[in-house]
Amino acid sequence: MVSKSNTFAGVILPLRITMEVTYIVPEQFIKRLHRGSFVRVPFSGSTYTAVVDSLTNEPPLYKGEIKEIESLEPIPDASQMEIEFWKWVAEYYMCSVGEVFKAAFPEPLAKRTLPKRKKVVRAATAVEAPSNLSAAQQEALSQIEKNIKTKMPTLLKGVTGSGKTEIYIQLAFKAHSRGENVLIMVPEIALSRQLSERLYLIFGDDLLVYHSKQSPAVRRDIYNRVKESNNPYIVLGLRSSVFLPFSNLGVIIVDEEHDSSYKQSEPAPRYNGRDSAIILSKIHSAGVVLGSATPSLESIYNSHSGRYSLVELNEKFYGDHTPSVAIIDTIREQKRGKMEGLFSHTALDEIKERLSKGEQTLIFRNRRSYSPLVQCIYCGDIPHCLHCNVSMSYHKNRGTLSCHYCDYSRRFTPICTKCGKPGLKERGCGTEMIEEQIRELFPQARVARFDAETTARKSEETKILREFANGDIDILVGTQMVSKGFDFEKLTLILLVQADSMFAVEDFRSSERAMQMLVQLAGRGGRRYNKSHIIVQTAQPENQIYLQFEQSNSNIATELEQRGEFEYPPFTRLIKIVIKGRNQITIDNFAQSVSRLLPQWGVSNFTGPFTPPVDKLRGDYILNIWIKLSRKSDITSVKKKITEGVEELVKARGKGVKIFFDTDPL
Repeated sequence: MVSKSNTFAGVILPLRITMEVTYIVPEQFIKRLHRGSFVRVPFSGSTYTAVVDSLTNEPPLYKGEIKEIESLEPIPDASQMEIEFWKWVAEYYMCSVGEVFKAAFPEPLAKRTLPKRKKVVRAATAVEAPSNLSAAQQEALSQIEKNIKTKMPTLLKGVTGSGKTEIYIQLAFKAHSRGENVLIMVPEIALSRQLSERLYLIFGDDLLVYHSKQSPAVRRDIYNRVKESNNPYIVLGLRSSVFLPFSNLGVIIVDEEHDSSYKQSEPAPRYNGRDSAIILSKIHSAGVVLGSATPSLESIYNSHSGRYSLVELNEKFYGDHTPSVAIIDTIREQKRGKMEGLFSHTALDEIKERLSKGEQTLIFRNRRSYSPLVQCIYCGDIPHCLHCNVSMSYHKNRGTLSCHYCDYSRRFTPICTKCGKPGLKERGCGTEMIEEQIRELFPQARVARFDAETTARKSEETKILREFANGDIDILVGTQMVSKGFDFEKLTLILLVQADSMFAVEDFRSSERAMQMLVQLAGRGGRRYNKSHIIVQTAQPENQIYLQFEQSNSNIATELEQRGEFEYPPFTRLIKIVIKGRNQITIDNFAQSVSRLLPQWGVSNFTGPFTPPVDKLRGDYILNIWIKLSRKSDITSVKKKITEGVEELVKARGKGVKIFFDTDPL
């Protein structure tokens, strides 16, 4: 029973609810309970681990039954900085604090007994400083250190091979020596595995690697060490590492800051790890460095406007070996009889030359599978996924047609289900087909494939990377996984097959993404003393992006000018409202209601509702509404009106509708 003498706790539940949930604090917990305490509470027929957000003696306005907290969990309190960070993420990315809490504190972490602390054993080199820097690196490091002291974010723009990683290591080493903790973020697990080997030689067991593919037990151990460690540590993690319970955080480093992998798409919170790291650094008064050879236009804009300090490294550590570029017109080569399968004679001659010299070749195609689709040669039918409105990819090795969105697959047979004739043939190519053709053309070469299928197991991924780095593989066929930050000493030839697929999705970022991909790929070769060559096979040789790349001109000023002219980021903020449901008519009616109410919520510039390129996923039909908000407007206030308005609309007429917001979508 509620009385005036009760103490009430408002808690954060790991659920998508926006209302405040309050519980009575049993008398035996009152002296032990604080803001940030973990408690066990009943809610809607289940029990959950929750975090106390507030304590008061004032009873809530809620008129129903108020239940008691069941137990106090034996977990160290969440800090005020953690809760502040969760609330910022929830507000900015337009989701509930509970969804952020769930991402920050997965349920398996609560199911634990505190382990006995292992004695920290450092590697033999842990007390030794990293290798010396060049004059250019030292100058860049000095400027970054000045920025860290003044809490000014640094954008480190360094050409590939300029030695950005060495600067990161120096920054981490100095912070660690001061007794501060460090967060180093990378966009891909493969990169974390390569970098962790280098970092371990310096930091030993003070290095903690954290990502979502680890077992719950491993992630639980890392979480506990970050929470409870008295020794300074270095965390190397992917985007989710921003939610670890940091304290005494000295430096945050975001490598390959331009990479789209930092943006979470499913589930909520749909946050950007890079942008969240900036806020995390402010909360902890830590220094922050964003590094890339091809910075995002958002970061370049922030450096132009004085929000970031730009530090540049324009020379490679081992000297300038700018790659030569060749643009091959595949349509013209086909007419001249100078194509063999997927490859131009020019490309094949270059591969032969590399093989004769003992050098390596990387062949890039950003499509896994044997072919992206199959089509009947008699009736033209293309098999589609039963649950998604997308064509199914053909995987020859597995003998299946598979959907890369929902993972539905079925056995491949050449018999067309529409006309009954044996006419299903592959259209286009993926890495599997490229690998097959390369093995046929160069039977003496050591060939491997690096994509999501061949690297499903950590051991296989590590094995392929190590063998290619050691020169035990002559030709590596890979997707964009191999474009990010790897250092291969003997790699001197990079070949892009069907390069125009980079422009398959037309949006305002396509040119930026394509240029970043080209520059990053080119940077994988010529990392030491050998000059590299990059070949782009294209049916659009006059495309401005290829011409700019050939001339080593990224044309950032023009791209920014066009973004400003058409009111696209970084000059505006974008919000995508995604409306899903099993019934197409229901979601269409709901979306129309949202669009009619947007002006009342302070939105004047929006488009939609409209169907996206993939308009059905996992059985749900999809409609999108895109909102543009001026940087001069009160964005926080408008976001709040939108979320509150949509919540009321869902209660009134949202049966069968799923709706969410994607702030700063990529």
